[in-house]
Amino acid sequence: MGASSRANWGVVRAAAVVLVIGLSAFASPATAIAAPLPALSVGGKPLGTAPLPSGAVSVSVNAPVGVSVKFKLDGRYLGEDPAWPFSWPITAGPGEHKMEARWDSRGRQEIKTTFTVGPAASAPPSKPAQPTPAVIVQPTTPVSGVSTPVLSVDGGALAGSSQPSGSFVVAVNAPKGATVKFKIDGTYLGQDSTPPYMWPISAGDGSHEIDARWSGARTSAEFQVAARAPTAPKAAAGVRVATSAELTAALTAARPGQTIHLADGSYVGRFASAASGTAAAPITLSGSRKAILSTGSLTRGYGLHLTGSHWVVNGISVTRSGKGIVLDGSKHTTIRSVDVGHTGAEAVHFRANSSDGVIENSVIHDTGLDKPAYGEGIYIGSATSNWKSIMGSASVPDQTDRIVVRNNRISNTTAEGVDVKEGTTGGSLINNVFSNAGHSGQNFADSWVDVKGNGYRVTGNSGAGTKLDAFQVHGVLPGWGTDNTFSDNSVAGGVPGYEVWVQSGPLRTIVSSGSSGAARGMSNVACVT
Repeated sequence: MGASSRANWGVVRAAAVVLVIGLSAFASPATAIAAPLPALSVGGKPLGTAPLPSGAVSVSVNAPVGVSVKFKLDGRYLGEDPAWPFSWPITAGPGEHKMEARWDSRGRQEIKTTFTVGPAASAPPSKPAQPTPAVIVQPTTPVSGVSTPVLSVDGGALAGSSQPSGSFVVAVNAPKGATVKFKIDGTYLGQDSTPPYMWPISAGDGSHEIDARWSGARTSAEFQVAARAPTAPKAAAGVRVATSAELTAALTAARPGQTIHLADGSYVGRFASAASGTAAAPITLSGSRKAILSTGSLTRGYGLHLTGSHWVVNGISVTRSGKGIVLDGSKHTTIRSVDVGHTGAEAVHFRANSSDGVIENSVIHDTGLDKPAYGEGIYIGSATSNWKSIMGSASVPDQTDRIVVRNNRISNTTAEGVDVKEGTTGGSLINNVFSNAGHSGQNFADSWVDVKGNGYRVTGNSGAGTKLDAFQVHGVLPGWGTDNTFSDNSVAGGVPGYEVWVQSGPLRTIVSSGSSGAARGMSNVACVT
């Protein structure tokens, strides 16, 4: 917002704090142990003390209950886990890597560990004496009358099945309270201690075996992976959800082509997904405006957090959350016809290289109820002061490029209605209507739109009411804030400054001439006909 922006991570502490409570060695957060594990671990073993096998693993951190932990691998932001036990799935190739975890608990705390990845284990475990029965089950509930645990994919038995190449999620109906460890072809993947017990799998063509173990019990299943046909894949079956727990499970297990249908009602939690669709088969989250997501607090959490790509979010409402919808590294995602409002900070944030996204035909309103200085309606990219925490380096821009913002109604935002950050390029703001956007004046928030990126087209927008100008252009870094064009926008009133104000300097801003309802006229720079 404006020329100054906050650092998302806070002030970095001088040294990482090493906690003394191990994640995998106790049954509850409050239980003390005699020999504490290090803060970062894989399968209950210290991360970095031995090479990891290639493939997917789950990294855990023994942070205290009540915080929210952010994970980064080799400087790349992965995502945030708001619930204990804190963990994140990673996939890293052979060689040396760096894992980081950060959280706030009476001040900023972080832990960093260097580890290596070696070749995958060569010998698979022995097969069970009897194969698992091929029974179709729901991933979260054992079938009535069937006591044998069953591995499944999308509710169908994994044993003997043929799966398409690529990524999918395997589930097992282990009993509540278990901690399930997953292997594929003898290579350890990670563990899940929260029902429904699931793990993402990526396997090449051929025969494979999945093994799941817990508390002395074990089940396994052999299956085939076949290459996809050259024609478009058949869409995955839709999933209908009506509770917060069902929505959490559906987001975790989402597959390309699948639609998650939300029934009308209130969904309270922190809803997130790292799954990705494809260009031909995006994942869709759909419901009416009466399907309402919320964290239950204006001070903490994201109502919806997507780190996978190729999503369509359609029709739902997000409210009463620290932030509304946040996209991190989510490319080619469309947000359509949603209602996002009454948030503690910003309503919708495209961040961490979330390029080629669209937000359209939506209502964005009443932001910044907890932090007025950070109450943007739609936020594109990250301020340079946040590049290190978001991108891993202060010199690496957040290239959230080619975002299209069109046909939205944006009102009562304490900060800018749309804030376009330096480091972003090539977006469009088209036919949006602003009302009382950028009205607080806090942290330089005093306009409908603030553009600090390059090559944006701003056309056909209209509205009334703001603290100073309708549109502003800033050059906060050399080479940024350049080559932006403004045309066919209109001000109905309530704009005491210019329609388009441009910071002095060689920014090459193009403003089309015409009459304006702004008090000081069209622009402080020469207009073109």
